[in-house]
Amino acid sequence: MSYLKLALLLLIFAATLYLIRGNRAIGSKLSAYQQENRKSLKEISAQMHRTEDALQLLNLMSLPDLGEGKNWKYILSFTSFPERFETLPELIPSLTNLTLPPLEIHLNIAKSEIAQLPQTVRNHLEVAGIKIFEVSDIGPGKKLIPTLNRTDAPVIVIDDDLIIEPDLTLKIMIQHNLYPNSIIASRAHHVTVEKTGAIQTFAQWDKQWNQSNGPENEMFATSGAGTLFTKELLHPEALDEALYTELSFHTDDLWWYFQARRIGVNVRRVPGVRPLIFIPDTQEQGLWRTGNKDRNETNLILLLDKYGKPF
Repeated sequence: MSYLKLALLLLIFAATLYLIRGNRAIGSKLSAYQQENRKSLKEISAQMHRTEDALQLLNLMSLPDLGEGKNWKYILSFTSFPERFETLPELIPSLTNLTLPPLEIHLNIAKSEIAQLPQTVRNHLEVAGIKIFEVSDIGPGKKLIPTLNRTDAPVIVIDDDLIIEPDLTLKIMIQHNLYPNSIIASRAHHVTVEKTGAIQTFAQWDKQWNQSNGPENEMFATSGAGTLFTKELLHPEALDEALYTELSFHTDDLWWYFQARRIGVNVRRVPGVRPLIFIPDTQEQGLWRTGNKDRNETNLILLLDKYGKPF
């Protein structure tokens, strides 16, 4: 009897080992399949994005009279502040090697900060043909407001901490010619509402939206990744620096959105998904790290109180 128990124990032990090894083998195979599937999904996703990009360029076929009848001229505009002055030279190559070059590149710097721009950095910028302007200190709003006040051309704004892809402005201008009555944004959020119809808090909005391209009144341009504006696409008060400072200081994207919706203008998103490529050592002093998260909520309430629901 004892031998039988021993034999049974040995069989149970052997069976247990077999199950453990079998489960490990199954786990390894499943893991391999999952990794392969993830790899395949990534490849499929990447291919879809490449296809969308290719379709963007095919949109040129939809633009009759590519020369005289269409506007391909634009100003590229951005701003900066002392903590990022030293990294500005790293931005230059992506600005000067664009597939569709701008008429001019404008860098707007606050009058109170211009003296802190190192001469070596200024030299790099000026050699690259970048025009430097001293403007009022209105935070990130100065990347667009002063430039629109000095030009009638379309203005594409970018942030100073991002490397932009060579064909980005071409894709934006294609969309501008297809949708001339819309703001054109490389990236966008989607404004969401409660069941009552009330606008939800900024934190509740759908971020980095890619489920549709618009134009839509719920589409909210995040301007730093590349967004096109013209004077005609914004309410005239959009260029009022004092009003901007009072209602939306440091939340320029909210300002553009409300001033566009006041005159019925929607946002069109450039199709596809583009990753953000940050210049190293530029993220420690961004708006999000300096309280912009709270400002978005506060200023959204101010703008809703002032102008009402945007749609």
